[in-house]
Amino acid sequence: MGIPGKRSGSPKPAKCYGWGQAKDATADYLKLVPELGLDRKLWLWAENYARYHAGRALWDVDFLTRNYEFSRCLNIGGAPFVFEYLMKKAHPEMEVVSVDLHPNRFRHVERVLGIKVAQLDVERPCPAAAKMVGQFQCVVFCEIFEHLRIDLLKTMSFIRSLLDEDGFMYLTMPNGIGIDALRRIIRHGRTGPDPITEWSKLDNLGHMGHVREYSYTELRDVLEHCGFQVQRYLYRVRFSSSRRRDWPLRVLTRLRPKLGNEIVVVARLAKTNQSRYMRNEEAQR
Repeated sequence: MGIPGKRSGSPKPAKCYGWGQAKDATADYLKLVPELGLDRKLWLWAENYARYHAGRALWDVDFLTRNYEFSRCLNIGGAPFVFEYLMKKAHPEMEVVSVDLHPNRFRHVERVLGIKVAQLDVERPCPAAAKMVGQFQCVVFCEIFEHLRIDLLKTMSFIRSLLDEDGFMYLTMPNGIGIDALRRIIRHGRTGPDPITEWSKLDNLGHMGHVREYSYTELRDVLEHCGFQVQRYLYRVRFSSSRRRDWPLRVLTRLRPKLGNEIVVVARLAKTNQSRYMRNEEAQR
């Protein structure tokens, strides 16, 4: 199908879509958990992650493969590899490469899922990462942006460099001004998740929790600064199994899509083909 929209065009006004629990996909993934060779302390985390996020990851796979043509996909932040599992199950021919901070936490994942996994910290890429530059038609950056804690602009410029000339990035993240975020501010006086819990994940799980949750406008500004052009964006919300319970949420997000709890963005290389961040760095040399 190709990537809809013109490179120089503006994205259409966003709508809000919904996703729900994927019981069958979750059950299938849970059967594989004992085979992945993960550390025992991560077992419960991987299972809980799948129970909550498998429906979202299934939506991602379906959206990507229905709307875009690509044969080589890079997923940033793989563990616990639910997206990879669902992508390979739906499209065994797809070449899926995953990068993770500590892939040794899942020692057998390459063999079990039939994917390639590389150790890489996208916030501090090593010289060996240069071989990945310009190699991917699709870079998936789901639920990672809000975890970045070192140099947001440098990291996103590096992500841009991984795309080939006609490639695109698929990014999802929590909406910092969605319904759940506004409820958290009003009820609990918090502008984001509990910082103690989130920072403790560095020791408990081996990766950072949420640093900050952004709005679409803030995300768009960062992406444009780093050499991307947003081609499509939408909002998303998780529905329960009860339409009666969800009807206020359905009505509200239909009337005001930007209140959806998640943001989905498709972006590709801007015409300049270089981020302002990289141009500024070169000018200072």
